[in-house]
Amino acid sequence: MNRFVNCGALLLAVSASCALGQAIPDRPEKLSYPPIAFQVPKAKDAKVVLKNRVPAYLVSDPTGVPLVRITVWWRGGAYMEPAGKEGLASLFGSQLAVGGTQKKDAAAVEDRLEALAATLSSTCGPTSGSLYLQVQEKDLAEGVDLLMQALTQPAFAQDRLDLAKKSARQGLERRNDAVTSIAQIQMPYLLFGEKFFATEKTTAASLDAITREDLLAFHAGLLHPANLAVAVSGKFEKKAMVDLLNRTVGAIAAGKTARPSPKVPEPDFVRAPGLYVCDKDAPQAMLQWAFPGMRRSDPDWYPAMVMNHVLGGGGFTARLMKKIRSDEGLTYGVRTTLGEGPHWRGDLTGGLQTKNTTVAYALRLALAEMQRLKDEALTEAELASVKDGLVESFPAQWASRQAIANRFAEEQLNGWPEDWWVDYREKVRAVTAEDVRKLAKRLLEPEKMVVLAVGKAAEVESGDPDHPGALKDAVRLPLSRVPLRDPLTLKPLP
Repeated sequence: MNRFVNCGALLLAVSASCALGQAIPDRPEKLSYPPIAFQVPKAKDAKVVLKNRVPAYLVSDPTGVPLVRITVWWRGGAYMEPAGKEGLASLFGSQLAVGGTQKKDAAAVEDRLEALAATLSSTCGPTSGSLYLQVQEKDLAEGVDLLMQALTQPAFAQDRLDLAKKSARQGLERRNDAVTSIAQIQMPYLLFGEKFFATEKTTAASLDAITREDLLAFHAGLLHPANLAVAVSGKFEKKAMVDLLNRTVGAIAAGKTARPSPKVPEPDFVRAPGLYVCDKDAPQAMLQWAFPGMRRSDPDWYPAMVMNHVLGGGGFTARLMKKIRSDEGLTYGVRTTLGEGPHWRGDLTGGLQTKNTTVAYALRLALAEMQRLKDEALTEAELASVKDGLVESFPAQWASRQAIANRFAEEQLNGWPEDWWVDYREKVRAVTAEDVRKLAKRLLEPEKMVVLAVGKAAEVESGDPDHPGALKDAVRLPLSRVPLRDPLTLKPLP
């Protein structure tokens, strides 16, 4: 019987393909598709305010698999760490979900999660953190109970904390192993200075100083309704979910030491544009650069997005990728990123890895492409292609209910307008070639660049015999060396 069914299905497929084949044009560029029918989800349609004023964003999927995903977000992170306790937020985030609760030890929590085929995880970064639960619909009540125990009554088991601190120290010891990790440490020092929280500050001494009591105090200070937002997605009935949230997250009251998290500070460091070289004996160098950028609220944000996509943000179609990777073969990849600056002005950054001797040449090529953006308007074809790419890829950012709910919650925490994305495509479509050229002139100013190269300093600075030109001649900026930092103390090495 199955043989006949399979043969019938095959015949139907062949017939359908033949019928479709009659309408297929002879050239791929003649293919046409109907416009993508996509409505941008609106935060107001998903938003519910719980009885303690915590915003919750509910995006249900009644026909999907019977899973529910709940993320409790909070405002607060490394920028709130006490001096001498750097690394506290990261440890707090790693231990909230795995350190047990006041009702169940860590092993008991793990046993119940395993029995439920559920996931409970947590993280905490520079400015925010989250606690995430995935559980089957039928086990929602018990899953939320475990979530609430971790959120409101964490134990931070000493043995788990000791293990996490040991692992974190091992990470510190590896800081100088690769040019990429060195650059991740060195560049923020050049952009933000020694004192700003976004600069790496965790040391072996600060890790050693962190105690279980510090984690409990950090938690107690954060657990305030004003700091929270909730994202819920999956298979659930809205009224029942709202009732459940009001009985749990919505019942959280501020404790004695809880406060609304302070505003994230802005950097006050005055950058020194220049060429900076950090000596590291490695076969390849890491090249990074940064220009002062803008916030997402800037009127020129959309031209900046298009410009970044053309320059290096568009993957294999970007100009830098075509020139430096495809044409010259200097790197496996090069990319630029336009930081949206939720708390302070973002930066337009870029980077690549290449041979030590070809750093100068790669930088010259990158600068030449930047200059071309300032001198020449985009062709109509290139502009249309880039805008089409941004517009047509936009729905993929909303591809899952979970992504939608979490985006709404994160936007809430960062203070962006709820309707920000509604007219995104129209604003991208409105960008002109002249808008991009003007924006390139505004942002791509070499005299304001901070350039960092990590690799064999002598080779990086001298350049490539096949492409003569020293690093100091690539751009009119002062050249100086920056020392490696001790991986455990972060003090400059001699």
